[in-house]
Amino acid sequence: MVAIALLVLGLIVTVSAIALWVGFRYLSRNMQLQVKEGADKKKSASIKLPFASFEARQDVDEASLGLPIYPGATRVKDKDAATVNMEFGGEEGVRIVAAKFDTPDPVEKVSAFYRDRLGGRVTKYTEKDSWDKTVFEIKKGDNAKVVSLTRRSDGTLIELVRVDHQKTDVN
Repeated sequence: MVAIALLVLGLIVTVSAIALWVGFRYLSRNMQLQVKEGADKKKSASIKLPFASFEARQDVDEASLGLPIYPGATRVKDKDAATVNMEFGGEEGVRIVAAKFDTPDPVEKVSAFYRDRLGGRVTKYTEKDSWDKTVFEIKKGDNAKVVSLTRRSDGTLIELVRVDHQKTDVN
């Protein structure tokens, strides 16, 4: 009885090892990794697998954010801004765009700008949350846009985020 149990256990371990080896071999042959650097020194990277794809870019602008950028605000470090696209084998994907900006203007003035520009699209407004931030949220279905304003001694930190759940076309 012990011999049969050991034989079955050995067979399970062998079959599992072969399945892992075949799976990793399949992935390594069907995975594509690409890293690019544009003329503006902004980098992009993409990974394509048989069941998913991931793409990250450093270029972020008002159009990709879907939110207005406060006039005169300057981007905080390029590494703090990115567009990330993820698609998972089926028909769904997620796109995340995020960037940080600084302005010497007080948070009240920046808040008034966003209140005016976002208007009735805002679904939730928080004057001061638990982190002492002013937050504007716009939600429509599974998609969301967030403007977060943080008071600093030298002005205001503006954090803009967009999250889109998207259906991808399958041909």
